[in-house]
Amino acid sequence: MFHRFSTWWRALSVVLLCLATMAWPTAARAAATPSFTLLHQDAVATVTAKGTSHFALTLSTSPASASSRARVTIYPRVIDRSQLAPIVAGTGSTQKSLGTTSAFTLKCETHGRYKFTVNLYSRRPGTARRSCAPAPRLHFPCPAQRCDGVYPIRIEVTTSGATSTQWSLLAVQSTPVDQPLRVDLVETMDPNARVHAKRSIAVLHLLAHHPSSAVSLSADYRTLDTVAQPGAENTLFRTALRQAFVSPLHEAVDAPPANIDFGGLAVHGFGDEVRHQLALSATLLKSLASRDVDSPVLLNGTPSLQSLRALKRAGVRDVILPEADLTVAPSATLNWGAPFHVEGVGGLSVLSTDGPLSTLFADTSISAGRRAALTLGTLAFLHFEAPDAPGARTVVIVAPISQTSVGILKDVFNGFASNPFITLSTLTPSFDASLVASNGAPATRSMLDSHTDTRWSSHNITTLRSLVVEVNSYAPALRSTNIGNDLTVAMEASEITGSPSVRQSAIDTATNALKGQLGNFSVDPSTITLAGSGTSIPITLTNHAPYTVMANVHLLTNQITFPKGNDLPMTLNTLTQSVRVATSSHTGSSLTLQVIVTTPNNRLVLARAAIQVRIAGTSIVGYFLTIASLLVLAYWWMRTYRKRPKGRHAR
Repeated sequence: MFHRFSTWWRALSVVLLCLATMAWPTAARAAATPSFTLLHQDAVATVTAKGTSHFALTLSTSPASASSRARVTIYPRVIDRSQLAPIVAGTGSTQKSLGTTSAFTLKCETHGRYKFTVNLYSRRPGTARRSCAPAPRLHFPCPAQRCDGVYPIRIEVTTSGATSTQWSLLAVQSTPVDQPLRVDLVETMDPNARVHAKRSIAVLHLLAHHPSSAVSLSADYRTLDTVAQPGAENTLFRTALRQAFVSPLHEAVDAPPANIDFGGLAVHGFGDEVRHQLALSATLLKSLASRDVDSPVLLNGTPSLQSLRALKRAGVRDVILPEADLTVAPSATLNWGAPFHVEGVGGLSVLSTDGPLSTLFADTSISAGRRAALTLGTLAFLHFEAPDAPGARTVVIVAPISQTSVGILKDVFNGFASNPFITLSTLTPSFDASLVASNGAPATRSMLDSHTDTRWSSHNITTLRSLVVEVNSYAPALRSTNIGNDLTVAMEASEITGSPSVRQSAIDTATNALKGQLGNFSVDPSTITLAGSGTSIPITLTNHAPYTVMANVHLLTNQITFPKGNDLPMTLNTLTQSVRVATSSHTGSSLTLQVIVTTPNNRLVLARAAIQVRIAGTSIVGYFLTIASLLVLAYWWMRTYRKRPKGRHAR
């Protein structure tokens, strides 16, 4: 019986071992599937009078030790933007290729990278330079001086018998460019910029090293407040931020949180808060980087027409909107590139972001080198949509700094430096009034109806109004601390869209943060006994907050006169602080003194106490002791007088 059982298990083990042996090589082959990464590609190939041109590429292969062969193929130029989507997605062009190189071996590897230069020719090949790196030739059948455009290219790499493919774009120039496309690149610093601090700091350092590359940086007050806090990493962030703004070509723009309900604030009597929302970033940026924000305001999310009207009333002139907020996305038309007015909001100049390009620029699933080539190629194509446009056209790309790699920025900056079709610009010049409706673009566009819940409850309004008064009283009273900014940021960030309950939760959070600070202050309520009229009253205050607070102390009673006044300014900078208040007259022998400590504007109470005061100099005991003393003195005098000897004057 035991023998049969053992034999059965042995047979099962053999079957399992065979299955595992069949599966393991498959898994191993899957893990080692050959692939390559496009690290860099020249964005532009300039055709000479002889009809020749070239562009360089840099690849890395996996596995790195294996021998690889490559091939590059070029396809007919792109004539419609819809043709770009499959190139970005990697599915490629369905048209017949124009030409291809022969397969060539990747060699002369340096630090895991292979560099090679593809030589284009339309009539006859140029003379190849002797080099270790490959220089494959690619026949490019188009007459010289008529080759301008953007062309898809396919890069194939074969390693160990397996071939992988990637698609990219190449701009070809054969004639001079009169009006390059203006590109406004905006790097946004939302709270994720601090979460991914190392990447953000690296990008800021790169910007500092490219002072001649125009770029805009958005300022979200939540991020700026976090960066202002103590800490080694925040110090590095602040330093990098200051360095990035040294160049006058690096513009700062305000970018409030995407969910702020500007319209609701204005409707419910908080017009000042709309202005404060915009001023807060400007104040923080000025203190951190000594830089003023420029006039454009970057809006994310889905702002309503009501919010745009509120911003206009607050003095905003220029706004950047996501194109998804418009009924027709400009990038899907040929009438883009100019500022416009929004239907129903006159007098406000608006530029929309380019949605597909903004998505592409921030798509970390695509290697930085390929992403840069696709971005530059797409921008060059947009130039070719209207190469002879009389007025400047603008494309706005918005990308989070937390998703921007140093690699793509390097390639993009270098690509702009050698790209005649496009030029980097800041936002402010793109809002010039003369550009509205230029090049056939519409002067007015309509926005989608916002379905965001903008209802406010009466409790929302009451509690927010109280919070605004309290925070705006407390924050200016603080010295040498970031607490005031923290409270102000929490208050401003609570003014959001959404249901009343969601908004109330945010308001309550900010209110509790303030209450936590106010709990640091108290007045000693111990009973005070005065020796008599004119005696000073000692008042003891406690401050558990680790910072200095300016305050006013108010003494309220109608039974004591204070010759120097009953309102005393004080600086609360120690744990326990006493002050003696002189008195000149009083009524009664016992009284209650109200002590109220407020902020300097007297609109917020920090602490209060009712102190019992007893005045010993006017008590019955005092009168009794005085009379008794006089009686004793009179008795002693009378006894002394009677004991004096008689007739002493006759001797």
